[in-house]
Amino acid sequence: MPGPMPPHVPLALSCLLLVACGGPPPVQRFGGPTMGSTYEVQYVASVPAATVRNLVEQELAEFDLAFSQWRDDSEIARVNAHASTTPLPVSPRFAAVLALALRVAEVTEGAFDPTVKPLSDLYRKAKRDPQNRLDSAAVTAALPQIGHHRIALRDGAVVKQAPEVQVDLDGLVAGAAADAIAERLHEIGVRSFFLQITGEVLAHGEKAPGVPWIAGVVDPAADGAGGEVAITSLPLRDRALCTSGDYRNGFVSGGAFVHHVFDPRTGRNPPHRVVSVSVLARTAAIADALGTALLVLGDEASKPLMVPLSTFGPIGVLFLVAEDDGGLRRVEVAWPQ
Repeated sequence: MPGPMPPHVPLALSCLLLVACGGPPPVQRFGGPTMGSTYEVQYVASVPAATVRNLVEQELAEFDLAFSQWRDDSEIARVNAHASTTPLPVSPRFAAVLALALRVAEVTEGAFDPTVKPLSDLYRKAKRDPQNRLDSAAVTAALPQIGHHRIALRDGAVVKQAPEVQVDLDGLVAGAAADAIAERLHEIGVRSFFLQITGEVLAHGEKAPGVPWIAGVVDPAADGAGGEVAITSLPLRDRALCTSGDYRNGFVSGGAFVHHVFDPRTGRNPPHRVVSVSVLARTAAIADALGTALLVLGDEASKPLMVPLSTFGPIGVLFLVAEDDGGLRRVEVAWPQ
C-alpha cells in the first residue's frame, strides 16, 4: 500500500496516482462562450477531455446553426423568412424542439409561446437603444401575430396558419442543448457530469461515490448588483435546475423598469411580484421552458396548472416573491427540503 503523498507532489500527478491506485477519476472541467453567454462542463470518466470538448462544442454549434436569432443562415431564420402557409420541411432537431415548445404552450395556456418573435424583436430593439422607448402601439399591433395555435408540425414540416407567423425558441434552446449533450455523453460512456449552459443546469450521476453535484439558485439581489451568491443550494442527480428572473436583461423605458420576460398574451411584463422562478425537472428543456412560463404566470396563477404540468414528469418549483420591506418570500411547490 502506498504511503501518504508528500506535500510537494503536483496536483496532476496526485490525481494520476489516485486513478492508478483504483480511486475514482478526477473531475475534469472546461467551458467557453455560447449563445451570447457561457457554458461549463464538469465530468468524471476515463474519457479524454479533448473528446468530450469536441462533442460538446459540436452539439452547441449545431444548436446555433438551427436556432440562432443572430445569423441569417440559421434554420430558424429560414423558417421565419418562409412567409407562406405552404408546409416547410425542417430538420428532426428543429421539429423536436418546436414540438416540445408547442406542448408547453398548450399546457401553460399560452404563458409560454414559440410565436413571440415580433414581440421579442421590439423588446430587443428597445434594450439596444437607451433612447428608444418600448413602443406600446407597436406591441399592441404585434399581438394579433402571436399565438401557438397559429403554427403546427405535420409530417416533419412546419405549417403556418398565417404567412406572417414567426418563431423564437430562445425560451428553451439552452435547455434542449443540454439534454442533447447529455444524450451524447452517455453514448461515449460519460455518465457522471454537470452541465451549465447560459445558467441552465443539468446533472447526471455523482461527482464522486456518495458525493452529489451541487447546484444553487442565485440570489436576485446579488445578481442585480453584479455578483452571484446562492440564496439556496441543493444536490442534483439526474435532474435539471433552471431559473428565470425578472432582474436579468432589464432596461428602463419611459422611466419604468422593463424586463425581458413578458406575457405573450398581453405583450407586457406581468403585474405580480414574483422576481424569480426555479424549476426542477427530469430534462433541462422542460425546466427551461417552465421557468419562463411560471415567471409569466406568478405563484398564484401557477397553482391550478401544477396537475397538468405533472404530464412532464416530477416538477419542483421555487418562487421568490418581493415583499414590501425589500425581502424575498419563498413559495415552494414540491421543492426538496
